[in-house]
Amino acid sequence: MSNRFFIEKALKSKFYQEKLAHVDLEDWYNIPFTTKDDLRNVDTYDVLGVDLQDVATYHETSGTTGTPTPSWFSYNDIQQEADVLLRSDLNLNEKDLILNRFPFAVALPAFILYWAANKVQAGHIGVDQWSKATPLKRVVEIISRTSPTILALGPTEAVKLYQAGKQMGQRFPVQGLRALILAGELVSPARKKYIEDLWGVPAYLLFGSTETGGLFVTCEAGHYHANHPQIKVEVVDDQGNPVQSNTIGNCVLSSAREGMPLLRYYNNDRIEILEAHDCSCGDKNPIVVHYGRQDDAIVVNDQVISLHEIQEAVYSLSHVPFMWKLQVKNEAIVFILQFVAEVDIDSIQKELSDLLGIRVSIESQDIIPLETLTEKPAFGKYSYVEKIDEDILVKH
Repeated sequence: MSNRFFIEKALKSKFYQEKLAHVDLEDWYNIPFTTKDDLRNVDTYDVLGVDLQDVATYHETSGTTGTPTPSWFSYNDIQQEADVLLRSDLNLNEKDLILNRFPFAVALPAFILYWAANKVQAGHIGVDQWSKATPLKRVVEIISRTSPTILALGPTEAVKLYQAGKQMGQRFPVQGLRALILAGELVSPARKKYIEDLWGVPAYLLFGSTETGGLFVTCEAGHYHANHPQIKVEVVDDQGNPVQSNTIGNCVLSSAREGMPLLRYYNNDRIEILEAHDCSCGDKNPIVVHYGRQDDAIVVNDQVISLHEIQEAVYSLSHVPFMWKLQVKNEAIVFILQFVAEVDIDSIQKELSDLLGIRVSIESQDIIPLETLTEKPAFGKYSYVEKIDEDILVKH
C-alpha cells in the first residue's frame, strides 16, 4: 500500500486530524511518530476511526506498565484479524477443534482465535486462563475428553499446562493434537523448539499487540513474513532515522485498521527486517525478526543484551528450567531457576555464563510450587438454598 493510503486512513480519527494539522504529509519521514504515551493520554474516542455504529469490539492493554491504551475494531476489522491467522501455514479449517486458553477479558488474542474459528467453522473450546472455572487440572481433563487438534495459549502457560498434564499421567504427544498457537510473549527460536519438543507438535507464533491487532503468524519455517496487506513496517535507529535492511533497530508500524488507524507507531520493540529469497515456505515477503521490547533488554558493562539473546541462552541449556526469571542487581546478573529434577547448578551457571558471554549467578528457587499446578481452586456458583441434614447434627 502507498503511504498516502495510510495517511488517509489515519485522518479519519480526531486524534490524527489534530496531530497532523500542521505537518507536511508529502514527506513521509516528516510525519511524527505516534508513541505509547500519545495513546495513553488521548481521549478514548479521539482515536476512533469509524462511527460508533460500526464498532464491533473494544479492547485495551492490561496497564501493567502504565495507563491502559485503547483499541477499537470495526466489523470489517475483525474479519481482517481472523484472516491474519487464516492466511498462515497453520491451515486452520473446519476439521479443527481449537482449545483456546487465552483470556477472554480486554486482551485480544482469544478473540482473534474465536473469530478465525467461526469464519472457517472450526470447533472452539474456551478455557480462559484467568477464569477460576478452568484451572490447569480441568484443562488437562478437557483435553483428554475432547482431543483438540490445536492448543492456543501463551508460551509460559504451555509449559505449565504440559507439567500439570505430566503430573496427572497425561501421555504426550496428546492424541489428535497437530499444532500449538503461541502469543503474548517473545518466543526466540530456541524457546520455540523447546516447547515444540515438549508437546511433540509444531508451534505457530502470533505477533501483534492490543494496539496494533494481530500482525503476522510464523510460517512453517518459523519466520514472520511482512505479508499483512494493511500494515507498513519500518525500522529506525535511536535518532528516528530509517536503517538499512539486516540492521536491528526500533519498530515503527502503520496500520490502516478502520476502528483505530495508526500512523508511524513507535512501539518500543526491537526488530530487524531480512530479505526472504531463500525461505523454504516460499513466501517472498521480507522476514521480520522480533528481539523483544527495549525495556526487557539489560545492560552489563556497556553491553546490551536483548531478551531474545537471554531466551536463546536459557533454552539452549543442557537442562532447561521449568520456570526462570532474571534479576539485575547493580549490573550483577542473577538467574533464579526452578528445575523439576536434580541438576548440577555449578555446571548450569558455567553454561549460562559462556552462552551469554558474561558472568552470571544462579539461585535455585520454587517460583511456582509444582503441587499448585493441579490444585482445584475453591470456586463455584453461588448457592441460594442450603439443605442441612438434621440427622448429622450433634447436640451438646
